[in-house]
Amino acid sequence: MKTKLILSLIITVFTFTLSFGQVKVDVENKVNREANQRANRKTDQAIDKTFDKLEEGIGNLFKKKNKKNKGNNQQQEEQVKQNNSTEQKSEQSTVEEPQVQTMNVEWAKFDFVPGDEVIFEDVPSTDEENGEFPSRWDLKEGQVEIAKVNGENVIMFLDGGEIVPYLKNSKEDYLPDVFTIEFDVWFNKGQSTSNRYFIHFRDRKNQWNKGLGERLTITPTGLEFGATDKRYPGTESLNWSTEPDGKWRHISIAYTKGKFKAYMDDTRLINVPHLEENPWGLTIEALAENVYLKNVRIAKGGVKYYERVLSDGKIIVNGIRFDVNQANIKPESNGAINEIFQLMQKQADLNFSVEGHTDSDGDEAQNQTLSEQRAKAVMDRLVSMGISANRLKSAGWGESKPIGENGTAEGKANNRRVEFVKFEGSAAHASGSSIGGSSVGNSAYDNLDKKAIGKKLDELPEQINIPISNVNGIVNGAGTVILYATSDGNLGKMEILDVDKNDGYKLTIRFVTYNYNGSIHSESNHLEIEGTYTCDLDKGEVGGDVQSEQDFHFGKQDSKTSTLYPGEIAILRVLNK
Repeated sequence: MKTKLILSLIITVFTFTLSFGQVKVDVENKVNREANQRANRKTDQAIDKTFDKLEEGIGNLFKKKNKKNKGNNQQQEEQVKQNNSTEQKSEQSTVEEPQVQTMNVEWAKFDFVPGDEVIFEDVPSTDEENGEFPSRWDLKEGQVEIAKVNGENVIMFLDGGEIVPYLKNSKEDYLPDVFTIEFDVWFNKGQSTSNRYFIHFRDRKNQWNKGLGERLTITPTGLEFGATDKRYPGTESLNWSTEPDGKWRHISIAYTKGKFKAYMDDTRLINVPHLEENPWGLTIEALAENVYLKNVRIAKGGVKYYERVLSDGKIIVNGIRFDVNQANIKPESNGAINEIFQLMQKQADLNFSVEGHTDSDGDEAQNQTLSEQRAKAVMDRLVSMGISANRLKSAGWGESKPIGENGTAEGKANNRRVEFVKFEGSAAHASGSSIGGSSVGNSAYDNLDKKAIGKKLDELPEQINIPISNVNGIVNGAGTVILYATSDGNLGKMEILDVDKNDGYKLTIRFVTYNYNGSIHSESNHLEIEGTYTCDLDKGEVGGDVQSEQDFHFGKQDSKTSTLYPGEIAILRVLNK
Protein backbone atom coordinates (compact mmCIF):
# COMPACT_ATOMS: atom_id res chain seq x y z
CA MET A 1 0.00 0.00 0.00
CA LYS A 2 2.76 2.41 0.94
CA THR A 3 4.67 1.56 -2.27
CA LYS A 4 1.62 2.33 -4.44
CA LEU A 5 1.03 5.66 -2.66
CA ILE A 6 4.65 6.71 -3.03
CA LEU A 7 4.65 5.82 -6.76
CA SER A 8 1.45 7.78 -7.22
CA LEU A 9 2.93 10.84 -5.57
CA ILE A 10 6.12 10.62 -7.62
CA ILE A 11 4.02 10.49 -10.81
CA THR A 12 2.15 13.57 -9.58
CA VAL A 13 5.44 15.41 -9.09
CA PHE A 14 6.60 14.35 -12.57
CA THR A 15 3.32 15.56 -14.10
CA PHE A 16 3.63 18.97 -12.40
CA THR A 17 7.22 19.27 -13.62
CA LEU A 18 6.31 18.54 -17.25
CA SER A 19 3.47 21.05 -17.24
CA PHE A 20 5.29 23.82 -15.44
CA GLY A 21 5.73 26.12 -18.41
CA GLN A 22 2.25 25.50 -19.90
CA VAL A 23 -0.26 25.99 -17.09
CA LYS A 24 -1.52 29.35 -15.76
CA VAL A 25 -1.37 29.17 -11.98
CA ASP A 26 -4.61 29.56 -10.00
CA VAL A 27 -3.10 30.80 -6.70
CA GLU A 28 -6.13 30.15 -4.52
CA ASN A 29 -6.61 26.59 -5.80
CA LYS A 30 -2.92 25.81 -5.36
CA VAL A 31 -2.99 27.10 -1.80
CA ASN A 32 -6.15 25.15 -1.02
CA ARG A 33 -4.73 21.93 -2.48
CA GLU A 34 -1.54 22.33 -0.51
CA ALA A 35 -3.49 22.99 2.70
CA ASN A 36 -5.54 19.81 2.16
CA GLN A 37 -2.44 17.73 1.42
CA ARG A 38 -0.67 18.95 4.55
CA ALA A 39 -3.75 18.33 6.69
CA ASN A 40 -4.01 14.72 5.48
CA ARG A 41 -0.29 13.95 5.76
CA LYS A 42 0.63 10.57 7.29
CA THR A 43 3.33 10.22 9.86
CA ASP A 44 5.24 7.58 7.94
CA GLN A 45 8.76 8.89 7.26
CA ALA A 46 8.89 7.70 3.66
CA ILE A 47 5.61 9.42 2.83
CA ASP A 48 6.81 12.61 4.53
CA LYS A 49 9.89 12.66 2.35
CA THR A 50 7.80 12.21 -0.79
CA PHE A 51 5.48 15.03 0.26
CA ASP A 52 8.51 17.26 0.80
CA LYS A 53 9.47 16.67 -2.82
CA LEU A 54 5.89 17.31 -3.92
CA GLU A 55 5.77 20.54 -1.94
CA GLU A 56 9.03 21.65 -3.46
CA GLY A 57 7.55 21.17 -6.94
CA ILE A 58 4.34 22.96 -6.04
CA GLY A 59 6.33 25.71 -4.35
CA ASN A 60 8.37 26.34 -7.49
CA LEU A 61 5.19 26.37 -9.55
CA PHE A 62 3.25 28.32 -6.92
CA LYS A 63 5.75 31.16 -6.66
CA LYS A 64 6.15 31.50 -10.41
CA LYS A 65 9.67 32.78 -9.92
CA ASN A 66 11.31 34.08 -13.07
CA LYS A 67 14.54 32.13 -13.29
CA LYS A 68 16.47 34.98 -14.83
CA ASN A 69 15.32 37.49 -12.23
CA LYS A 70 16.02 34.99 -9.47
CA GLY A 71 19.50 34.41 -10.78
CA ASN A 72 20.25 38.11 -10.97
CA ASN A 73 18.97 38.77 -7.46
CA GLN A 74 20.11 35.59 -5.71
CA GLN A 75 23.69 36.70 -5.05
CA GLN A 76 22.57 40.11 -3.75
CA GLU A 77 19.86 38.57 -1.55
CA GLU A 78 22.22 35.96 -0.11
CA GLN A 79 24.79 38.66 0.65
CA VAL A 80 22.13 40.76 2.40
CA LYS A 81 20.99 37.75 4.44
CA GLN A 82 24.60 37.01 5.42
CA ASN A 83 25.21 40.63 6.43
CA ASN A 84 21.91 40.79 8.30
CA SER A 85 22.69 37.54 10.12
CA THR A 86 26.05 38.93 11.21
CA GLU A 87 24.42 42.20 12.35
CA GLN A 88 21.72 40.32 14.25
CA LYS A 89 24.21 38.10 16.07
CA SER A 90 26.36 41.13 16.90
CA GLU A 91 23.37 43.06 18.21
CA GLN A 92 22.14 40.13 20.27
CA SER A 93 25.57 39.57 21.80
CA THR A 94 25.81 43.16 23.03
CA VAL A 95 22.25 43.74 24.21
CA GLU A 96 21.78 43.35 27.95
CA GLU A 97 18.85 41.48 29.49
CA PRO A 98 15.80 43.80 29.64
CA GLN A 99 15.47 45.49 33.01
CA VAL A 100 11.84 46.60 32.70
CA GLN A 101 9.99 43.44 31.65
CA THR A 102 8.58 42.78 35.11
CA MET A 103 7.64 46.44 35.48
CA ASN A 104 5.62 46.35 32.24
CA VAL A 105 3.72 43.30 33.38
CA GLU A 106 2.93 44.91 36.72
CA TRP A 107 1.68 48.09 35.03
CA ALA A 108 -0.83 45.98 33.11
CA LYS A 109 -2.35 45.03 36.48
CA PHE A 110 -2.37 48.60 37.82
CA ASP A 111 -6.03 49.36 38.55
CA PHE A 112 -5.78 52.81 40.14
CA VAL A 113 -8.00 55.37 38.38
CA PRO A 114 -7.75 59.01 39.57
CA GLY A 115 -10.82 61.02 40.44
CA ASP A 116 -12.22 63.11 37.62
CA GLU A 117 -12.53 66.50 39.39
CA VAL A 118 -9.35 68.02 40.84
CA ILE A 119 -9.95 69.84 44.14
CA PHE A 120 -6.32 70.53 45.08
CA GLU A 121 -3.09 70.39 43.03
CA ASP A 122 0.49 71.53 43.50
CA VAL A 123 3.35 70.49 41.21
CA PRO A 124 4.78 73.00 42.46
CA SER A 125 4.50 75.80 39.93
CA THR A 126 7.49 77.21 38.07
CA ASP A 127 6.44 80.60 39.47
CA GLU A 128 7.43 79.53 42.99
CA GLU A 129 10.63 81.22 44.19
CA ASN A 130 13.56 79.04 45.17
CA GLY A 131 14.18 79.11 48.94
CA GLU A 132 10.68 80.34 49.82
CA PHE A 133 7.95 78.39 51.62
CA PRO A 134 5.56 76.72 49.10
CA SER A 135 2.63 79.09 48.66
CA ARG A 136 -0.08 76.43 48.35
CA TRP A 137 0.72 74.87 51.72
CA ASP A 138 0.59 75.68 55.41
CA LEU A 139 3.22 74.58 57.94
CA LYS A 140 2.52 72.60 61.08
CA GLU A 141 6.14 72.10 62.07
CA GLY A 142 9.65 71.75 60.66
CA GLN A 143 11.44 73.65 57.91
CA VAL A 144 10.12 73.38 54.35
CA GLU A 145 11.15 75.35 51.23
CA ILE A 146 11.02 75.33 47.44
CA ALA A 147 14.13 73.84 45.82
CA LYS A 148 15.09 73.02 42.25
CA VAL A 149 16.11 69.40 41.57
CA ASN A 150 17.19 68.35 38.08
CA GLY A 151 15.64 71.49 36.64
CA GLU A 152 12.19 71.21 38.27
CA ASN A 153 10.71 72.81 41.36
CA VAL A 154 10.05 70.50 44.31
CA ILE A 155 9.03 70.87 47.94
CA MET A 156 12.06 70.20 50.16
CA PHE A 157 11.91 69.10 53.82
CA LEU A 158 15.17 70.49 55.20
CA ASP A 159 14.93 68.81 58.59
CA GLY A 160 11.70 66.86 58.32
CA GLY A 161 8.37 68.47 59.12
CA GLU A 162 4.65 68.49 58.42
CA ILE A 163 2.67 70.45 55.82
CA VAL A 164 -1.07 70.70 55.08
CA PRO A 165 -2.90 72.10 52.01
CA TYR A 166 -3.62 75.81 52.40
CA LEU A 167 -7.41 75.89 51.99
CA LYS A 168 -10.12 78.30 53.10
CA ASN A 169 -12.21 75.46 54.52
CA SER A 170 -9.28 73.70 56.20
CA LYS A 171 -11.19 73.24 59.48
CA GLU A 172 -13.99 71.39 57.73
CA ASP A 173 -14.19 67.89 56.23
CA TYR A 174 -13.02 68.75 52.70
CA LEU A 175 -12.46 65.18 51.48
CA PRO A 176 -15.55 63.77 49.69
CA ASP A 177 -16.99 60.26 50.07
CA VAL A 178 -15.05 59.18 46.97
CA PHE A 179 -11.60 60.68 46.39
CA THR A 180 -8.04 59.94 45.26
CA ILE A 181 -4.70 61.37 46.39
CA GLU A 182 -1.45 61.17 44.42
CA PHE A 183 2.08 62.46 44.95
CA ASP A 184 5.76 61.64 44.42
CA VAL A 185 8.21 61.33 47.33
CA TRP A 186 12.00 61.07 47.24
CA PHE A 187 14.07 58.59 49.27
CA ASN A 188 17.74 59.29 49.86
CA LYS A 189 20.30 56.58 49.25
CA GLY A 190 21.23 54.55 52.33
CA GLN A 191 19.63 53.04 55.40
CA SER A 192 17.99 55.07 58.16
CA THR A 193 14.98 54.62 60.40
CA SER A 194 13.99 58.21 59.56
CA ASN A 195 13.85 57.34 55.84
CA ARG A 196 10.03 57.35 55.74
CA TYR A 197 6.91 59.49 55.42
CA PHE A 198 3.62 59.54 57.36
CA ILE A 199 0.40 60.42 55.54
CA HIS A 200 -2.33 61.55 57.94
CA PHE A 201 -5.96 61.73 56.81
CA ARG A 202 -6.75 64.79 58.87
CA ASP A 203 -5.33 68.30 58.86
CA ARG A 204 -3.14 68.02 61.97
CA LYS A 205 -2.99 71.80 62.31
CA ASN A 206 -6.69 72.62 61.91
CA GLN A 207 -8.58 69.34 62.42
CA TRP A 208 -6.97 67.92 65.56
CA ASN A 209 -8.70 64.74 66.82
CA LYS A 210 -11.07 64.75 63.84
CA GLY A 211 -11.12 62.57 60.77
CA LEU A 212 -9.30 59.26 60.33
CA GLY A 213 -6.83 58.45 63.10
CA GLU A 214 -4.96 55.76 61.14
CA ARG A 215 -1.96 56.91 59.12
CA LEU A 216 -0.24 55.51 56.03
CA THR A 217 3.50 54.90 56.48
CA ILE A 218 5.68 55.03 53.35
CA THR A 219 9.14 53.45 53.45
CA PRO A 220 11.60 52.90 50.58
CA THR A 221 10.42 49.29 50.30
CA GLY A 222 6.68 49.35 50.98
CA LEU A 223 3.59 50.65 52.74
CA GLU A 224 2.09 50.15 56.20
CA PHE A 225 -1.50 50.88 57.19
CA GLY A 226 -3.11 49.59 60.36
CA ALA A 227 -2.36 45.89 60.67
CA THR A 228 -1.23 45.64 57.01
CA ASP A 229 2.49 45.82 56.18
CA LYS A 230 3.26 45.03 52.53
CA ARG A 231 6.62 45.16 50.74
CA TYR A 232 7.10 46.28 47.17
CA PRO A 233 7.97 43.28 44.90
CA GLY A 234 11.72 42.71 44.68
CA THR A 235 12.59 44.52 47.93
CA GLU A 236 11.77 41.68 50.32
CA SER A 237 15.45 40.94 50.98
CA LEU A 238 16.24 44.55 51.90
CA ASN A 239 15.95 46.16 55.31
CA TRP A 240 12.65 48.06 55.37
CA SER A 241 14.48 51.42 55.66
CA THR A 242 17.07 50.78 52.92
CA GLU A 243 17.11 52.62 49.61
CA PRO A 244 19.97 51.25 47.44
CA ASP A 245 20.15 54.05 44.87
CA GLY A 246 18.09 57.09 45.82
CA LYS A 247 14.82 57.33 43.89
CA TRP A 248 11.35 58.79 43.47
CA ARG A 249 8.31 56.72 44.43
CA HIS A 250 4.82 57.46 43.09
CA ILE A 251 2.12 56.97 45.73
CA SER A 252 -1.58 56.63 44.88
CA ILE A 253 -4.45 56.42 47.36
CA ALA A 254 -8.09 55.65 46.58
CA TYR A 255 -10.96 55.98 49.07
CA THR A 256 -14.51 54.92 48.16
CA LYS A 257 -17.10 55.19 50.93
CA GLY A 258 -15.03 53.33 53.52
CA LYS A 259 -12.91 51.20 51.17
CA PHE A 260 -9.23 52.15 51.24
CA LYS A 261 -6.52 51.23 48.71
CA ALA A 262 -2.91 52.40 48.48
CA TYR A 263 -0.36 51.84 45.72
CA MET A 264 3.41 52.24 45.40
CA ASP A 265 4.49 52.89 41.82
CA ASP A 266 2.86 50.11 39.79
CA THR A 267 1.57 47.82 42.54
CA ARG A 268 -1.36 47.87 44.95
CA LEU A 269 -0.03 47.07 48.42
CA ILE A 270 -2.91 48.04 50.73
CA ASN A 271 -6.56 46.98 50.34
CA VAL A 272 -8.81 47.55 53.33
CA PRO A 273 -12.50 46.79 52.63
CA HIS A 274 -13.99 48.95 55.41
CA LEU A 275 -12.75 51.79 57.62
CA GLU A 276 -14.65 52.75 60.74
CA GLU A 277 -13.57 56.40 60.58
CA ASN A 278 -13.95 59.00 57.85
CA PRO A 279 -10.96 60.87 56.33
CA TRP A 280 -11.32 64.64 56.70
CA GLY A 281 -8.16 66.19 55.32
CA LEU A 282 -4.47 65.64 54.53
CA THR A 283 -1.15 66.09 56.30
CA ILE A 284 2.15 65.00 54.74
CA GLU A 285 4.93 64.40 57.26
CA ALA A 286 8.57 63.69 56.41
CA LEU A 287 10.93 62.30 59.03
CA ALA A 288 14.24 62.50 57.13
CA GLU A 289 16.26 65.58 56.28
CA ASN A 290 16.65 66.90 52.74
CA VAL A 291 13.91 64.82 51.09
CA TYR A 292 11.48 66.00 48.42
CA LEU A 293 7.79 66.05 47.48
CA LYS A 294 6.11 66.92 44.15
CA ASN A 295 3.04 66.36 41.95
CA VAL A 296 0.44 66.41 44.73
CA ARG A 297 -3.15 66.05 43.57
CA ILE A 298 -6.43 65.48 45.41
CA ALA A 299 -9.38 64.65 43.17
CA LYS A 300 -13.02 63.92 43.74
CA GLY A 301 -14.10 60.50 42.43
CA GLY A 302 -16.81 60.12 39.84
CA VAL A 303 -19.28 57.75 38.24
CA LYS A 304 -18.04 54.55 36.59
CA TYR A 305 -16.84 54.99 33.03
CA TYR A 306 -19.65 53.04 31.38
CA GLU A 307 -22.33 54.98 33.28
CA ARG A 308 -20.68 58.25 32.19
CA VAL A 309 -20.86 57.18 28.54
CA LEU A 310 -24.54 56.27 28.88
CA SER A 311 -25.46 59.57 30.53
CA ASP A 312 -23.05 62.05 28.89
CA GLY A 313 -21.86 60.33 25.72
CA LYS A 314 -18.26 60.85 26.80
CA ILE A 315 -15.71 60.18 29.53
CA ILE A 316 -13.54 62.99 30.91
CA VAL A 317 -10.23 61.60 32.20
CA ASN A 318 -7.77 63.68 34.22
CA GLY A 319 -5.67 60.67 35.15
CA ILE A 320 -3.74 60.35 31.88
CA ARG A 321 -0.45 62.18 32.45
CA PHE A 322 2.30 63.22 30.07
CA ASP A 323 5.84 64.49 30.34
CA VAL A 324 6.00 68.29 30.42
CA ASN A 325 5.36 69.77 26.94
CA GLN A 326 5.56 66.30 25.39
CA ALA A 327 3.24 63.48 24.33
CA ASN A 328 5.06 60.73 26.24
CA ILE A 329 2.52 58.94 28.44
CA LYS A 330 3.61 58.53 32.07
CA PRO A 331 3.35 55.06 33.65
CA GLU A 332 0.83 56.17 36.28
CA SER A 333 -1.64 56.77 33.42
CA ASN A 334 -2.00 53.06 32.75
CA GLY A 335 -4.76 52.54 35.28
CA ALA A 336 -7.08 54.92 33.44
CA ILE A 337 -6.05 53.60 30.02
CA ASN A 338 -6.63 50.01 31.17
CA GLU A 339 -10.14 50.96 32.29
CA ILE A 340 -10.93 52.38 28.84
CA PHE A 341 -9.42 49.29 27.19
CA GLN A 342 -11.49 46.90 29.32
CA LEU A 343 -14.64 48.93 28.66
CA MET A 344 -14.08 48.76 24.89
CA GLN A 345 -13.40 45.03 25.11
CA LYS A 346 -16.70 44.43 26.94
CA GLN A 347 -18.71 46.82 24.74
CA ALA A 348 -17.80 45.78 21.19
CA ASP A 349 -20.05 48.44 19.61
CA LEU A 350 -18.48 51.31 21.56
CA ASN A 351 -16.23 53.59 19.46
CA PHE A 352 -14.30 56.58 20.81
CA SER A 353 -12.90 59.80 19.48
CA VAL A 354 -9.86 60.44 21.69
CA GLU A 355 -9.66 64.21 22.21
CA GLY A 356 -6.84 66.13 23.88
CA HIS A 357 -7.18 69.41 25.79
CA THR A 358 -4.65 71.73 27.47
CA ASP A 359 -4.70 74.66 29.86
CA SER A 360 -3.94 78.20 28.65
CA ASP A 361 -0.28 78.31 29.72
CA GLY A 362 2.17 78.81 26.86
CA ASP A 363 1.68 79.50 23.16
CA GLU A 364 -1.79 78.81 21.76
CA ALA A 365 -0.51 77.20 18.54
CA GLN A 366 1.87 74.97 20.46
CA ASN A 367 -0.94 73.93 22.80
CA GLN A 368 -3.06 72.97 19.78
CA THR A 369 -0.27 70.81 18.36
CA LEU A 370 0.46 69.28 21.76
CA SER A 371 -3.18 68.35 22.32
CA GLU A 372 -3.29 66.59 18.94
CA GLN A 373 -0.07 64.68 19.64
CA ARG A 374 -1.25 63.57 23.08
CA ALA A 375 -4.62 62.39 21.77
CA LYS A 376 -2.87 60.36 19.08
CA ALA A 377 -0.47 58.89 21.65
CA VAL A 378 -3.39 57.62 23.75
CA MET A 379 -5.19 56.27 20.71
CA ASP A 380 -2.03 54.49 19.54
CA ARG A 381 -1.61 52.92 22.98
CA LEU A 382 -5.12 51.46 22.81
CA VAL A 383 -4.48 50.13 19.29
CA SER A 384 -1.23 48.53 20.48
CA MET A 385 -3.19 46.83 23.28
CA GLY A 386 -5.53 45.22 20.76
CA ILE A 387 -8.39 47.64 20.07
CA SER A 388 -9.18 47.74 16.34
CA ALA A 389 -7.99 50.94 14.68
CA ASN A 390 -11.38 51.48 13.00
CA ARG A 391 -12.99 51.92 16.45
CA LEU A 392 -10.82 54.91 17.31
CA LYS A 393 -9.98 58.34 15.98
CA SER A 394 -8.23 61.31 17.53
CA ALA A 395 -8.47 65.08 17.67
CA GLY A 396 -6.92 67.95 19.61
CA TRP A 397 -8.63 71.11 20.85
CA GLY A 398 -5.74 72.89 22.55
CA GLU A 399 -6.92 75.45 25.08
CA SER A 400 -10.14 76.29 23.19
CA LYS A 401 -12.58 74.28 25.38
CA PRO A 402 -11.82 74.91 29.07
CA ILE A 403 -14.03 73.39 31.76
CA GLY A 404 -12.28 75.12 34.68
CA GLU A 405 -10.79 78.47 35.60
CA ASN A 406 -7.35 78.87 34.04
CA GLY A 407 -6.52 81.32 36.82
CA THR A 408 -6.28 78.54 39.46
CA ALA A 409 -4.08 75.46 39.74
CA GLU A 410 -7.13 73.22 40.13
CA GLY A 411 -8.87 74.78 37.13
CA LYS A 412 -5.80 74.28 34.98
CA ALA A 413 -5.53 70.68 36.15
CA ASN A 414 -9.15 70.02 35.12
CA ASN A 415 -8.51 71.64 31.72
CA ARG A 416 -5.51 69.38 31.08
CA ARG A 417 -7.55 66.34 30.18
CA VAL A 418 -8.28 63.61 27.66
CA GLU A 419 -11.89 63.05 26.65
CA PHE A 420 -13.27 59.85 25.13
CA VAL A 421 -16.26 60.92 23.04
CA LYS A 422 -18.60 58.23 21.74
CA PHE A 423 -19.25 58.13 17.99
CA GLU A 424 -21.26 55.87 15.69
CA GLY A 425 -19.91 54.00 12.66
CA SER A 426 -16.30 53.23 11.72
CA ALA A 427 -13.24 55.43 11.99
CA ALA A 428 -11.69 53.70 8.92
CA HIS A 429 -9.30 55.63 6.65
CA ALA A 430 -10.66 59.15 7.02
CA SER A 431 -10.62 59.08 10.79
CA GLY A 432 -7.29 60.79 11.30
CA SER A 433 -6.04 57.81 13.28
CA SER A 434 -2.30 57.54 13.35
CA ILE A 435 0.71 55.64 14.52
CA GLY A 436 3.87 57.70 14.52
CA GLY A 437 1.99 60.47 12.69
CA SER A 438 0.87 58.27 9.78
CA SER A 439 -2.73 57.45 8.91
CA VAL A 440 -4.06 53.96 9.56
CA GLY A 441 -7.36 52.23 8.94
CA ASN A 442 -7.25 51.53 5.19
CA SER A 443 -10.77 50.71 3.98
CA ALA A 444 -9.38 48.50 1.20
CA TYR A 445 -7.68 46.39 3.85
CA ASP A 446 -10.82 46.17 6.01
CA ASN A 447 -13.01 45.02 3.09
CA LEU A 448 -10.80 42.07 2.08
CA ASP A 449 -11.82 38.56 3.11
CA LYS A 450 -10.09 35.25 2.36
CA LYS A 451 -11.97 34.69 -0.90
CA ALA A 452 -11.18 38.16 -2.22
CA ILE A 453 -7.52 37.77 -1.30
CA GLY A 454 -7.22 34.55 -3.33
CA LYS A 455 -8.78 36.19 -6.39
CA LYS A 456 -6.65 39.33 -6.20
CA LEU A 457 -3.42 37.38 -5.70
CA ASP A 458 -4.07 35.77 -9.12
CA GLU A 459 -4.69 39.16 -10.72
CA LEU A 460 -1.75 41.10 -9.24
CA PRO A 461 1.60 41.20 -11.08
CA GLU A 462 4.46 39.06 -9.82
CA GLN A 463 7.01 40.64 -7.47
CA ILE A 464 10.39 39.25 -6.49
CA ASN A 465 10.59 41.59 -3.49
CA ILE A 466 8.94 44.73 -2.13
CA PRO A 467 11.03 47.88 -1.55
CA ILE A 468 10.25 49.79 1.64
CA SER A 469 12.78 52.61 1.43
CA ASN A 470 15.71 53.80 -0.68
CA VAL A 471 18.01 56.82 -0.92
CA ASN A 472 15.08 58.95 -2.13
CA GLY A 473 12.88 58.14 0.88
CA ILE A 474 10.07 55.73 1.79
CA VAL A 475 8.73 53.79 -1.21
CA ASN A 476 5.96 51.74 0.43
CA GLY A 477 4.97 53.39 3.68
CA ALA A 478 1.92 53.79 5.90
CA GLY A 479 -1.29 52.66 4.21
CA THR A 480 0.38 50.14 1.90
CA VAL A 481 -1.65 46.91 1.79
CA ILE A 482 0.18 43.66 0.99
CA LEU A 483 -1.58 40.38 0.21
CA TYR A 484 0.22 37.13 0.91
CA ALA A 485 0.24 33.36 0.87
CA THR A 486 2.20 31.86 3.75
CA SER A 487 4.68 29.01 3.98
CA ASP A 488 1.91 26.86 5.50
CA GLY A 489 -0.46 27.46 2.59
CA ASN A 490 -2.67 30.09 4.24
CA LEU A 491 -3.84 33.36 2.70
CA GLY A 492 -3.74 36.74 4.41
CA LYS A 493 -3.45 40.52 4.29
CA MET A 494 -1.26 43.05 6.06
CA GLU A 495 -1.14 46.83 6.17
CA ILE A 496 1.92 48.93 6.91
CA LEU A 497 0.98 51.31 9.74
CA ASP A 498 4.33 53.04 10.11
CA VAL A 499 7.89 53.09 8.79
CA ASP A 500 10.09 54.73 11.42
CA LYS A 501 13.06 56.21 9.59
CA ASN A 502 14.48 57.38 12.92
CA ASP A 503 14.65 53.78 14.18
CA GLY A 504 16.28 51.91 11.29
CA TYR A 505 13.07 52.03 9.20
CA LYS A 506 11.36 49.74 11.71
CA LEU A 507 8.02 48.48 10.39
CA THR A 508 4.76 48.52 12.31
CA ILE A 509 2.06 46.40 10.65
CA ARG A 510 -1.33 44.90 11.27
CA PHE A 511 -2.26 41.59 9.65
CA VAL A 512 -4.81 38.78 9.43
CA THR A 513 -3.96 35.23 8.29
CA TYR A 514 -6.96 33.06 7.32
CA ASN A 515 -7.48 29.31 7.55
CA TYR A 516 -8.66 27.29 4.55
CA ASN A 517 -12.31 27.64 5.67
CA GLY A 518 -12.06 31.43 5.98
CA SER A 519 -11.75 31.55 9.78
CA ILE A 520 -8.93 33.59 11.33
CA HIS A 521 -5.72 31.64 11.89
CA SER A 522 -3.69 34.49 13.45
CA GLU A 523 -3.89 38.27 13.61
CA SER A 524 -2.44 41.39 15.24
CA ASN A 525 -3.29 45.09 15.17
CA HIS A 526 0.24 46.09 16.12
CA LEU A 527 3.34 44.07 15.22
CA GLU A 528 6.77 45.70 15.09
CA ILE A 529 9.52 44.31 12.83
CA GLU A 530 13.05 45.68 12.89
CA GLY A 531 15.51 45.43 10.05
CA THR A 532 17.43 42.14 9.62
CA TYR A 533 14.57 40.11 11.14
CA THR A 534 12.20 37.54 9.67
CA CYS A 535 8.46 37.17 10.24
CA ASP A 536 6.17 34.13 10.39
CA LEU A 537 2.65 35.30 9.51
CA ASP A 538 1.14 31.93 10.41
CA LYS A 539 2.25 32.32 14.03
CA GLY A 540 2.45 36.11 14.13
CA GLU A 541 6.04 35.93 15.36
CA VAL A 542 9.14 37.96 14.57
CA GLY A 543 12.44 36.09 14.32
CA GLY A 544 12.94 32.34 14.32
CA ASP A 545 15.57 30.06 12.85
CA VAL A 546 13.38 27.66 10.84
CA GLN A 547 13.87 28.89 7.30
CA SER A 548 10.90 26.97 5.86
CA GLU A 549 8.52 28.83 8.19
CA GLN A 550 9.71 32.33 7.26
CA ASP A 551 7.11 34.23 5.28
CA PHE A 552 9.29 37.25 4.70
CA HIS A 553 12.64 38.70 5.63
CA PHE A 554 12.95 42.44 6.28
CA GLY A 555 16.43 43.20 4.98
CA LYS A 556 18.52 46.38 5.05
CA GLN A 557 21.04 46.97 2.29
CA ASP A 558 22.39 50.18 3.83
CA SER A 559 21.33 52.94 6.23
CA LYS A 560 18.54 54.14 3.89
CA THR A 561 17.59 51.09 1.83
CA SER A 562 15.27 48.38 3.15
CA THR A 563 13.34 45.60 1.42
CA LEU A 564 10.85 42.82 2.12
CA TYR A 565 11.98 39.47 0.70
CA PRO A 566 9.38 36.65 0.45
CA GLY A 567 10.20 33.32 2.06
CA GLU A 568 10.99 30.21 0.04
CA ILE A 569 7.34 29.24 -0.53
CA ALA A 570 5.50 32.44 0.46
CA ILE A 571 4.05 35.09 -1.88
CA LEU A 572 3.95 38.85 -1.19
CA ARG A 573 2.17 41.22 -3.55
CA VAL A 574 1.30 44.89 -3.10
CA LEU A 575 -2.37 45.73 -3.60
CA ASN A 576 -2.82 48.46 -6.22
CA LYS A 577 -3.00 51.84 -4.50
